[in-house]
Amino acid sequence: MASFFGLKIGSFQPIFFLGLVLAYHVVILVEGGRDIASRLSEEEDLELETQLSILNKSPIKTIHAYWGDIYDCIEFHKQPAFDHPLLKNRTITTPKRDEIASTRPHKTSVMSQIEGCPKGTVPIRRTTKEDLMRAKYLSSSSNSPGDEYFAGITVQTEGERYFGASGSANVWNPKVISYQSSGAEISLIAGPIEHANVIRFGWTVDPELYGDNVTRSYTYWTSDSGYTTGCYNTLCPGFVQVHPTYTPFLHFNKTSVIGGEQIQLLSSIQMDPENGHWWLTMDNTTKVGYWPKDLFTQFQLGAEYVYWGGRVRSGKDGIAPEMASGEKLDDFPNHVGYYAALNYTNEVEGDWIPVQKGPISFDCKGYYDASWKYSEDHVLMYGGPGGPCA
Repeated sequence: MASFFGLKIGSFQPIFFLGLVLAYHVVILVEGGRDIASRLSEEEDLELETQLSILNKSPIKTIHAYWGDIYDCIEFHKQPAFDHPLLKNRTITTPKRDEIASTRPHKTSVMSQIEGCPKGTVPIRRTTKEDLMRAKYLSSSSNSPGDEYFAGITVQTEGERYFGASGSANVWNPKVISYQSSGAEISLIAGPIEHANVIRFGWTVDPELYGDNVTRSYTYWTSDSGYTTGCYNTLCPGFVQVHPTYTPFLHFNKTSVIGGEQIQLLSSIQMDPENGHWWLTMDNTTKVGYWPKDLFTQFQLGAEYVYWGGRVRSGKDGIAPEMASGEKLDDFPNHVGYYAALNYTNEVEGDWIPVQKGPISFDCKGYYDASWKYSEDHVLMYGGPGGPCA
């Protein structure tokens, strides 16, 4: 098994996975808030305070979510995204009414919505010093306590570009311990290995990111393989929040049951043909927000490949956690992780194209697996119990 930047590579295609590794080499190292704080110099502590003052704006309204997070309703044009150097000088236009779906709660929604923000404002999760102390270690792969492992499907055709991807994933609450994480995602990637542009959205259980073992959604972006740019959610300027009640990082009221009810997350990432921004949409109609085209240098011509599937991070001991339900694959999608109704578009204003098949790849054979189930929805199945993949 080869190793790149401390992350072990399994059976994935070399071009795809190396780019993925570089994009994913941003991994959090958490040593506990107090332990990290004790190692901060006065200069570093001051830097954190400065960052907090930039990220946490004066709110019009503050919302205390029942799951513990605090959200501040910030005027749309004052949200942290527009503090990014590449966005400061551009004209900011408040989204039109028809760019935002109805704010009424979805009766069948399994994602928590926060109380609506006043008109003209958007909800921004309040960042704490502990959040930033953990994120401080995101920028160095040498800090990574473990390795990354994947199981999923890739769409990549030489000379073809992709301007959107969508899919419906069932959502689980895999068991993870300290330093581990486990989730599923849609990823779009473009550019050379050293400067890959990456956008991804999915669900995860990651104590080092969120401080708990609750299943939540999350976003990530970078414009240079994670070397100097990009981050999760709103831990740095970038993602533009639009919807007044849905944010890209909310917790799930419930998760899937093996052989029982399947909780699904339907989402898409697609380039806007008018302005080139990349929109995150949930449930087909709920436009949550977008990644401005200004952040990226490689996405103007579209993504070079798309990935759907699972991703986990092992702990310090090299033991990788459960992926999805933690069960080994069988003939039943509702026993394991799956992505159904996979679609992509290879034209700026093109129709969605169903994924009929694609290269199935997985790491850590014997502990993870992936397969393509030919059914009406052409379902990707993935998952496994995890184990000593090193």
